[in-house]
Amino acid sequence: MMLKTHHCGTLTKADIGQTVTLNGWVQRRRDLGGVLFIDLRDRTGIVQTVFNPDFSGDALAIADRARNEFVLAVTGTVVERDAETVNKNLATGEIEIRVTEIEVMNSAKTPPFPIEDGVEVDESLRLKYRYLDLRRPEMHKTLLLRSKASKIFRDFLDGEGFIDVETPILTKSSPEGARDYLVPSRVHEGEFFALPQSPQIFKQLLMVGGIERYYQIARCFRDEDLRADRQPEFTQVDIETSFLSQDQLLGMMEQLAARLFRETIGVELELPFQRITYEDAINKYGSDKPDLRFGMEIEDITDIVATSDVKVFASVAASGGVVKAFNAKGCGHWSRKELDDLQPFAARYGGKGLAWITIKEGEWKGPIVKFLKPEEIAALTERLQVEEGDLLTFSADKKKRCS
Repeated sequence: MMLKTHHCGTLTKADIGQTVTLNGWVQRRRDLGGVLFIDLRDRTGIVQTVFNPDFSGDALAIADRARNEFVLAVTGTVVERDAETVNKNLATGEIEIRVTEIEVMNSAKTPPFPIEDGVEVDESLRLKYRYLDLRRPEMHKTLLLRSKASKIFRDFLDGEGFIDVETPILTKSSPEGARDYLVPSRVHEGEFFALPQSPQIFKQLLMVGGIERYYQIARCFRDEDLRADRQPEFTQVDIETSFLSQDQLLGMMEQLAARLFRETIGVELELPFQRITYEDAINKYGSDKPDLRFGMEIEDITDIVATSDVKVFASVAASGGVVKAFNAKGCGHWSRKELDDLQPFAARYGGKGLAWITIKEGEWKGPIVKFLKPEEIAALTERLQVEEGDLLTFSADKKKRCS
């Protein structure tokens, strides 16, 4: 058996002249009339191998029978490609392997879909042939990213004095938010173990037991209906600590996040992170997990319209409620139908009603404009930073906090 000395995707011009043995899968073959080129693939990437009668001998006849996804072992010399044949799309595009020996380690049938990134194929087919799907480079990158992230978590937390502690998977059921998975006991007939949704009870035991800094990359189970972002089992990083303030812990987690982004995808995060109180998040964005990229902050305009001729605004303000608005920049061109469709959309999220104003050709247009006083329009223009082409939406709620 010919065991590899190098990985396919790691060879460079620095290896020119070396004799190497590679193991991998046939990505592609090209027969140019007596000279055969095979792109050999392993987890690290692809390299071009060349079979020529001048130096390959019997290896050429064996290679000629190889097809996509055959598993090969090849031995040959690393040489520099001619300038006109350099492939700038490959990390190994400046070199190739002149093969002198070959071994077919395994043959293969024609795969049901190409083993390459960006393949458009039904997901059920991909899952049926999952072992083939996993050979694609983007799948390798995903698994590598996850592995690297796990190592960064462990290295960082170890450096901060945290201990990695495993907790039991099978335990006694305890009342929590999600339903337990139940596992029948073979020894105790009629009794069941529970798969805990998360090891909360064990965290508490460890804290009380004096393990003041502990973590685990925990496998969790939830017997819940599936959602787009949730499946029955998943992994989460559990971190528990004593004798730290909230600011100290948040600062530590910011450093962890910054290291994670820097060492996995090469992105530098600006520290410290912006922090928003729950109250500010709800009042400004209507959500406790806002996406700040969208802007459109909700503004409290109760003080401006408290004595307005818009009856619903004035009555809500008088009863202690709030009137809020946001400026959808550049959306003033929306049609009347699109604006009317905002009403049921707002209702789905608890809105009792929605008023709107568009700014077109310097004029304020909309059902409530005629009820607004000039001083109210001036105040709204400043508060909402109104410009030509904007769309203003208004909502009133008798509750103090309006989302």
